[in-house]
Amino acid sequence: MSYLIEQRRNPYIIGRPITEPDRFFGRDRLFEFIADNLLQGAQVILLHGQRRIGKSSVLAQIPRSIDLQEFAFVPLSLEGDSRKPIGEVLHQFAREAVQQFDWLKTQITIPSVKAFQRDPRLFIREFIPDLRKALAVENIVLLLDEFDALYNLEVDDAAGHLFHFLQEGVYEFPHLYLIPVVGRQLDDLPMMLSLFREAPNQEVGLLDRRSAEQLITIPAKGILEYDLDAIDAILELSAGHPYFTQVICFALFTNARAEDRWRITRADVRASVERAIELGEGGLGWFWEGIPLPERVVFSAAAEVPRARQLEHPEICSLDFSEVEPLELLRDCGVELTESIR
Repeated sequence: MSYLIEQRRNPYIIGRPITEPDRFFGRDRLFEFIADNLLQGAQVILLHGQRRIGKSSVLAQIPRSIDLQEFAFVPLSLEGDSRKPIGEVLHQFAREAVQQFDWLKTQITIPSVKAFQRDPRLFIREFIPDLRKALAVENIVLLLDEFDALYNLEVDDAAGHLFHFLQEGVYEFPHLYLIPVVGRQLDDLPMMLSLFREAPNQEVGLLDRRSAEQLITIPAKGILEYDLDAIDAILELSAGHPYFTQVICFALFTNARAEDRWRITRADVRASVERAIELGEGGLGWFWEGIPLPERVVFSAAAEVPRARQLEHPEICSLDFSEVEPLELLRDCGVELTESIR
């Protein structure tokens, strides 16, 4: 019985970064872009993309997907550090770095918070060289998640110092590399662009068709069978967005297990939409809070178009509509169609 339960555990992942290599699909060109730029000596590589697009998962997979002999990758997160003094942030960085490699705990002495506060340059001039020596590599690559969490804060907080500190650090120490990940459009981060103006950048975007199909079919291979039309229906809803794809598939698997019916049709996909929205409520709410106001206005109008149409024509159940219809609805409601709305 336990074997059967294990075999039919829901294999789709929602709510956390994907750390398992066999559950991660696509992004090959992105990893090639990063590897090429590291080998060419680009000390800062900026990654950006919308919320829930899989940026943290990409960072988690970089050490497994990019095999460069002279580079060691150290994942770090800035989440929750936005109001801490720079000494605390750097001390946390050092602790996280050592924790990535259990055997380093006895080989590297981490300076105290007070020491980092007195002289933040200890991080660049002592800790990073010690880490490099202990790992026996030429270069250390810091993978900085939630980097823009420190943006637009008071100068006295970490944001006012950390951007400049890291910029000076890569200039001072040629063996230090940074891959910051931000959740906004780069044009919205003028200070970061001015500091790292020569840095190559790449968007973490939607999955291509092949990768999205793998994300749908491979995790449940041998258990769940998808009609080709069902795969099309999923991608029509998710557009290859990895989080939304996973949420839909999670709902489909849950329903298949409850009904002991393991073939998925287009009708099953349509019937699982409401359940998928419920399952993804936390992520969807976080996604909603993170998008600019003009995008919220357009999303709201887009959601209203099929509802209004169904009230007028109850016999029609299609969700399809043209991209101009939400704008027409907004105009009819007296909203000025500014450039940002368009």
